[in-house]
Amino acid sequence: MNTSATEAGRYIKGILQMFFRKEGTRSLRSRLAKGAAGIFTLKVASIGLSFIIGLLLARILGTAGYGTYSYVLAWVGVLSVPAVLGLDRMLVRDIASYHARSEWCMIKGLLRWSNKIVLLVSLAIVFLAASIAIILSSFSVTSMLVSFWVSLLILPFASLTRLRQASLQGFHRVVQGQLPELLIQPMLMLVLTGIAYFFWERCLTAQGAVGINVVTVVIAFVVGVQFLLKTLPKDVKETPPAYQARIWLRSALPLMFISGMQIINNRTATIMLGAIKGAEAVGIYVVASRGAELITFALLAVNSVLAPAVSGLYAVKDMKRLQGVITKSARMVLAFSLPVALGLIIFGEWFLLLFGKNFIQGQTALTILSIGQIISASAGSVGLLLTMTGHERDTALGVGSSAIVNIVLNAILIPLWGLNGAAIATTSSMVLWNILLAIWVYKRIGIHSTALGEICFFRKISN
Repeated sequence: MNTSATEAGRYIKGILQMFFRKEGTRSLRSRLAKGAAGIFTLKVASIGLSFIIGLLLARILGTAGYGTYSYVLAWVGVLSVPAVLGLDRMLVRDIASYHARSEWCMIKGLLRWSNKIVLLVSLAIVFLAASIAIILSSFSVTSMLVSFWVSLLILPFASLTRLRQASLQGFHRVVQGQLPELLIQPMLMLVLTGIAYFFWERCLTAQGAVGINVVTVVIAFVVGVQFLLKTLPKDVKETPPAYQARIWLRSALPLMFISGMQIINNRTATIMLGAIKGAEAVGIYVVASRGAELITFALLAVNSVLAPAVSGLYAVKDMKRLQGVITKSARMVLAFSLPVALGLIIFGEWFLLLFGKNFIQGQTALTILSIGQIISASAGSVGLLLTMTGHERDTALGVGSSAIVNIVLNAILIPLWGLNGAAIATTSSMVLWNILLAIWVYKRIGIHSTALGEICFFRKISN
């Protein structure tokens, strides 16, 4: 896996160097190519490890146990939105900007302030969520409730981790920012799960699997903090901090809304399936959903590298260069995403059979979700373009609209068609927000985000 991932990373680096060679300076080309190659390699390794972990847990825990495990972790993802307050996205943009202007005191102040706020808010949410859960369960301690309580231990560490990742991304250290969570954590999860299964097979329940996840998150968090401390420029460490708390908070709130709506879009089906159809349906759907997510991992890898570059190019109004970077990266993403989508649509039953016979019920859902993901990959980096150019309110409106549609459709379709209804709802909302944001990207900044590049379609719509 590591050898093939490294070779794939080198291949991507070569493609990016070819794409960007006419678009600007050698330093930008080198940084984008190197970062994308590194992230691609990490994501390939991470996807491979996550696939093995999911396969192992699905076979050990069964559909109901794996559904419980996935359900409580989905709630942690939802709760992380108010815990982070949108500061992670703001950190990428502002640190890149402060760093370019050598405003070291602002970087130090922003890092201190954001970490203190997120820690306090996340701890408050843990206490509140644990209390509400016991009340809703009528003070009856169930397996689901215990699993949820254990999963809440992840929240403070996961929230602070997102800030650290964003900080390193702002410093153009994308690979270091992602390494603990994409490689170290899944490797530890695989090893510890294997050990637990080998020595305590009968005791490895959903609660135990969540507990192992907590341990790996904490270890990855500690490693990540060390990476950030080594990356911080000497000037940041030595300068006194400066604060602009009101400005930062005002800027972060729209970004928090965007993150919240995206999490809702990603988690609504899982949570509503669990509430309406039970843990077994969640287990099957999650396997299908994660299979479909393989389609867009190239888009996520490229977005991690593009974020600071887009902010910098837009700041100096180099729109021709920005258009070239966006078009060529979108085409590269589509070139990698389309074969994966076709493979899952054609051979979906075999893919699901790896997890167990009961998971084959998710084949239709996998096909529907795969169609949605390839449309998302084709649209390009729409949300990133709007957010990194100061148009986060448009992103919030588009993602918010799709989240409402997602919730309504899930409420209607899950009781009718179960897994397939959830897949239709998720895909419909995904297509909606990608179309809206692609149009708004052209209207606001004049950039064509899709793999088709500069075409007259968006010009006609916007006019």
